[in-house]
Amino acid sequence: MFSYSLLMKKSSAILLFILTFLLLANGQNASNSATESSSTPTVISNVDEVTLDMLIHTKKNKSVLDLKPEDINVADSGTAVKLSDLHLVTAKSNTDHAITLFYDQLNSSSATNARNISDKILKMFPEQNFSFSVLNFNRRLRLYQDFTSDRIVLKKAIASATNLPTPGKPMVDDAALPEKDLLSIVRTGADSAGAVVSQKDREEARVMLQSIQDSQQLIPDHNVRPSLTGLLALARSQRGLNSRKAIIYFVQGYDVKSNAADTVRDIAGAANRAGVSLYVVDVNAVNQQVDQQLMSMMVISGLNASVRQGGQAGTPANFGGSNGGGVGAPPSAPASGVGADAAGASQGERFANQGVAGGPMALLALGTGGIYMPAGQNLKKPLQHLLEDMTTYYEATYAPPNAEYDGRFRPINVTSVRKDVIIRTRAGYFAVPPGQDSNIRPFEAPLLKVLSGTDLPSDIKFHATVLRLGELPDGNANTLMVEVPVSELTVLEDHNTNLYTLHPSIVVQIKNKDGNVIDHFSQDFPQRGALEKKDDARTGVITLQRHFSVSPGQYVLEAAVLDQNSNKVSAQRINFDVQPSQDALALSDMAMVRRTAAFDTDADPLEPMRYENGRVVPNISGEVVQGTKNISLFFLIHGDSHETDAGAATLEMEVVRNGQPLGRMPLPFHKLPPNATLPYMASIQAGSLPPGKYEVTATLAQGEKSSASSISFQIPGAEIASASVPNSPSENLAKSNDTELVAYSKFSAPDVGSHQNPRLVITPATGVVSHLSDEQAKSMILNARERALKYSVSLPNFTCVEITDRSTDMTGTGQWKHRDSIAELVRFINNTETRSTLEVNGKRNSLDRENMDPEAAFSRGEFGRLLTAVFSPESKAYFEWKETDALGGNTVQVFSYHITKENSALTLTGENNRQEVAAFHGLVYLDDSTTGVRRITIEAEDLPKNFSIHSTSIAVDYDYVPINNHDYLMPITGTVALTRGKHQADMNELEFTAYKRYGSQTKISYDKDARP
Repeated sequence: MFSYSLLMKKSSAILLFILTFLLLANGQNASNSATESSSTPTVISNVDEVTLDMLIHTKKNKSVLDLKPEDINVADSGTAVKLSDLHLVTAKSNTDHAITLFYDQLNSSSATNARNISDKILKMFPEQNFSFSVLNFNRRLRLYQDFTSDRIVLKKAIASATNLPTPGKPMVDDAALPEKDLLSIVRTGADSAGAVVSQKDREEARVMLQSIQDSQQLIPDHNVRPSLTGLLALARSQRGLNSRKAIIYFVQGYDVKSNAADTVRDIAGAANRAGVSLYVVDVNAVNQQVDQQLMSMMVISGLNASVRQGGQAGTPANFGGSNGGGVGAPPSAPASGVGADAAGASQGERFANQGVAGGPMALLALGTGGIYMPAGQNLKKPLQHLLEDMTTYYEATYAPPNAEYDGRFRPINVTSVRKDVIIRTRAGYFAVPPGQDSNIRPFEAPLLKVLSGTDLPSDIKFHATVLRLGELPDGNANTLMVEVPVSELTVLEDHNTNLYTLHPSIVVQIKNKDGNVIDHFSQDFPQRGALEKKDDARTGVITLQRHFSVSPGQYVLEAAVLDQNSNKVSAQRINFDVQPSQDALALSDMAMVRRTAAFDTDADPLEPMRYENGRVVPNISGEVVQGTKNISLFFLIHGDSHETDAGAATLEMEVVRNGQPLGRMPLPFHKLPPNATLPYMASIQAGSLPPGKYEVTATLAQGEKSSASSISFQIPGAEIASASVPNSPSENLAKSNDTELVAYSKFSAPDVGSHQNPRLVITPATGVVSHLSDEQAKSMILNARERALKYSVSLPNFTCVEITDRSTDMTGTGQWKHRDSIAELVRFINNTETRSTLEVNGKRNSLDRENMDPEAAFSRGEFGRLLTAVFSPESKAYFEWKETDALGGNTVQVFSYHITKENSALTLTGENNRQEVAAFHGLVYLDDSTTGVRRITIEAEDLPKNFSIHSTSIAVDYDYVPINNHDYLMPITGTVALTRGKHQADMNELEFTAYKRYGSQTKISYDKDARP
């Protein structure tokens, strides 16, 4: 027997963390069966006309080719409509088909399965009218091949996309050249080698580039497995493809946690609106049992396909909308008769109750009209269905009964008069102006309705702008900014949890001069903070920052902000233009810097606001925050492609206050290579500047050519309206001898001695990313310790379900095999934690964990004791600040810590019950606003070489969960891993879900008829 326990120092009777591991028997061989479903593409939805595609088969799954309009009934929001057109589309129609092969991160055996299955797909599908693209997800979407029918090229791309790094060898980025070609095609209409492409290929390239950009920008909005945001970005962007389309998603297992349910619904809604079906291939070599509790939760949340048979009516499930629907969406739970089979059960419920492997990923395929395919089954039949679904379908068109752009979700219900016919189509559409519905999420609907009107409300004062940054390798780059002052928002206080909450939502659209939406951005901003920090928070801002690329022309920025706490809303329209590039000397728009944030270049290589290792976050309010020591200004310098003298360029900056010159000085500038783009940052010491209205102009000159860029701001104070300034810059500098202009550039070297006035100090920028001071770090740890030690007693009485998925790697090479899944009911009552078993491998089981089969794996300590083991004064942990990071859309401060063996609470039990107390270290991620722990890791160190356990680690993530209308920081997911023996590695993945308040009237049940 192998086990380890985390014990409080001098309190060995209290078990904080116990896990028991045994040698595995041979793997389980639970049978899996494929769920077959047919795909449908488009619901093109605006209130002028609705066009939808329908797959129509007999009950024996044979295509119906003689359907007439009078054979079907169509209802829009419950009102019967008359079809204006119904026609059959077949393979003879010569329709283009676009299929995307998308590979998640896979281990060696799963990657091999994925390549073999992909090869079968390429052999089965004809080359004519069928093109494929190849992508994977590694920190972001990566393109290995844009759409092509060339099978040789595709096989090479598939091999690259599923290639695993060789230990000890650098990973070759095989996506670099395809992405370079993609950028060139979008920008010039020709690839990087100069080969001109067709207009169709260029439009496909635009769609692909948009999905790559969106995949990274969506990550802050979705605290989920990042590859799901890649799938969401693909589903959204493919609305721009004028083809019959499908995405085949190769995934290893169905590891989608409950906090991803909203994103899964977002993906399905986006796919439904874009007319793309998702086919999920589980390439895990080991068959898996369905997690019944999670499956039931997903079904209840509305993950059902819209499948209607003859003679059955009802409200369709809301899979046509995102996040479970929008304003006016139908209920999430399926109504009686919705998508029912002959027995009356909904397709989704029947699917879950049968225990078919695949979980939420299978429901995602089913809900978008696709197919879930386990690796172990014969794929010939489902692949034939995919081919048939893409080549034979009906297209129907009708005028909706309601012509108002009200932003609401309108369900579509299609039934057949003929009793032998089964119709598969989408669930509905959002009634928004043309071009807006491709990316809509539920919180956007009321904001889009506001933007569709002529009179815009102004209940909230906010700032919005577009920074035009000029021509970059990926095209004409621009950054949009929206700033909402927290002082304009309603802040709610919860003294029960000692938290304040604010909740703005922002939607931004970029329209061309014809009024068409060419880009769309949005984000929901639920924010929490400690009550004692509420006053400080009111001086802050909520910022939406996104970058985009457009062709030269005239545009309109439309931005709308909704305060969810007060229902106040505001909107703005701002005209801006983008000038064509002339390959000439130029400066971009200038931005005042609010802060610089740590930035991963590889995650978003197209980010234009980069400086050193950070991303510039602008301040667009035009007002300097009181107490600011330095006013930093950022801009891009574009070299002249026709200039050969790289060293001839000069840069200077002039400062004007209240219309009068304050000073002019040259800035250090090393050289400007021809056709190069260099980021530059200059900083003006603000402490000695008097209040007033300021204008700063940077001028770049090279030979007879020059370019200038200006920005205005104000320093608040009593003298802001005064125009009294010295008569000349020299007089001003003589009177304000503490004023300095300090220029930062990572391309320049300081040359202070070259300046005639020694009071003007010029230095290169170093370390521009903000760091916590020692005092700030110490204060944060003290606050975090206080909260951690009080964590357990601050929790309410509650129940939740803990699910433990156990996997083993017998070789230590990453060949993980799923063992089992254990579901337990956790009761936390009066600061006491108890558990009772609900299911093992999807089957009812009431055996307590203490009496369970020795192979079971247990965990305890997530509800406070784990935190106490790290933050207790007895542990004497040494903390050190590492970096600022983002987690789940919130800013976190990351600290490393170390606890010596003498003070350790970690005890490991190995073979023959031998116990070892181990020193350990790890990381804690502290919420910037609350100092609550959002993530904690533990890793044992210096274990004896003759000890059977070689390593062990724990990681738990916490997030805010509503319980009885209050938000509590609760464990959401966790991982416990250890290595032992010669090569064996064991891993437990934990999930905590279905949180509910525990009361005297609480009734707990867990079966197919009544689920928690």
